[in-house]
Amino acid sequence: MKKILIYSLLLVPVLLRAQEEKEKKKQYIHTGILCADVSIAPGFLINQNISTISIPAGIEFYFDQHVSFKADVYYHVASGLTSDSLRLTANHQLFCGASYHFTTQGYFDPYLAFQPGISYAQVTNESKLPQFTDTPNGKIEYSPNLAPVLGISLGFNYYFPRFFHIFVEARYVHGVLMYNAPGSFPLDELKLQFGLGWNLNLIKQKKTS
Repeated sequence: MKKILIYSLLLVPVLLRAQEEKEKKKQYIHTGILCADVSIAPGFLINQNISTISIPAGIEFYFDQHVSFKADVYYHVASGLTSDSLRLTANHQLFCGASYHFTTQGYFDPYLAFQPGISYAQVTNESKLPQFTDTPNGKIEYSPNLAPVLGISLGFNYYFPRFFHIFVEARYVHGVLMYNAPGSFPLDELKLQFGLGWNLNLIKQKKTS
């Protein structure tokens, strides 16, 4: 009987240690997390072979361990010049959609996002053709237009539970801009963004026994 009692007492710290390790490895993502982020996103227009820069900002709410809803806004800063002397002078985008978060242990949070959206875009012809003399700088600015776009993202967050997280995301955007000139301007683009985000726990996790 004494041996059983001794063995039992020796086993208690082991069980407590195992429970502690289990809690540490528990997935952090849960219902009620609200996140926000702002960063800089370099991009590459695939069909035009030119680079872009935009400033994205996003807000996200987690419905449970696997599904969240996120809205992202991209403010277009600059882009290169195509071989046809066209420049995308505006390409401001709004995306809204769902993200699926894969099951992990701890604070690592990989995800896949699907977000339809809309782009407010404008194209300028900078060839400075001599027959166009109605603009002082020789540029031809076509009227801005709206274009539907689709964004598919793959990335991950790493959470520091109190107030912030770091993130890395690669996004593919598909869309076509129709403007008041012959032809169209493909908006297919690869974007990369990374930085620091902020998070709040609006709904606290219930402790499980």
